[in-house]
Amino acid sequence: MNKFLIFRTDRIGDFIFSRMLTESIKLKYPDSKIDFVCSMYNSKYIKNFRDIRNIYILDKYNIPMLIKNLIKINKVNYDYIIILDGKRRSIFYSTLLKSKKKFVILKDFRPYLILKFFFNKYFINSEANSQFNNFTTIINYLNLKVPDKINYYNGYGFKNLKNNLISNFTLLHLDEKWFEGFYHSDYEYMSLNYNNFYQLINTIHRKFKKKIILTSGNIKIDNFDLIIKNRFYKKTKNIYFSNKFKDKLIYFENTSFRDLERIVKNSSSIVCCEGAISHVSNAFNIKTIALINKMSFKTATYWTKHMNNIRLVYRDNINSVCKQINNVKF
Repeated sequence: MNKFLIFRTDRIGDFIFSRMLTESIKLKYPDSKIDFVCSMYNSKYIKNFRDIRNIYILDKYNIPMLIKNLIKINKVNYDYIIILDGKRRSIFYSTLLKSKKKFVILKDFRPYLILKFFFNKYFINSEANSQFNNFTTIINYLNLKVPDKINYYNGYGFKNLKNNLISNFTLLHLDEKWFEGFYHSDYEYMSLNYNNFYQLINTIHRKFKKKIILTSGNIKIDNFDLIIKNRFYKKTKNIYFSNKFKDKLIYFENTSFRDLERIVKNSSSIVCCEGAISHVSNAFNIKTIALINKMSFKTATYWTKHMNNIRLVYRDNINSVCKQINNVKF
């Protein structure tokens, strides 16, 4: 039985993409053991996948945990250690770990001596290629097979939401990326607010002619709270109906990422900012309009080039965004 230890201490979307590699491993080695080194943040999500045996938390501020996990990992005698996140902490920590072979994907940090003495092979994670092509290079090097269809959610059980969830609707996910001051300072924003909210809703409704389910992120945003407070009324616990559109526009409050995945799975189309949710929608082949930064087009295509059912629109003023959404063709 081949034993793999994979480092993925970054974001949920990055992990979801990593399922491409785990799927390839399982195709060739169905009985293989795949474990992950994670951050405290994404470990809560990764533990939901039944085909991952063990999870080790890498917290550079928790020295006792680092030592405890070091001892546990070295007792396993892994065949492969693969660092996908390219983080300094992951690279340095892995030099203390036992494995027959070690591989790492790098972006900017390239410590020559460490790579020479501690790793069998390193790969450059260049945006000159798509992330899909970068992973394909690694998979081919390991003599694995790229899956014909990547099943991100193999071994991941979906449960029904407590409230009956309709199907055949459009999901509008308004997380912090839509609102200025809550994400990267160099992002372009559309000044979405209480006054122009219905302009966006009307555009999406005309585009898809479906009910709209609205979800949000976990960050408190005053502009968004004002919209919900004055444009919606509470129907049942955590579910709000629109004052104007009634059950044609529904807001689901306090949705976890697992809730969001189940909502995506039941939708027929999605409007969101490019990120983890677009990886989820791609897994289920859902028509997706994703907002991106115009200056970050190269980075956006790096993550989405392999996605057949996604259309990118530039994050701009509200009039421009609505016009772009209206002109999208699938």
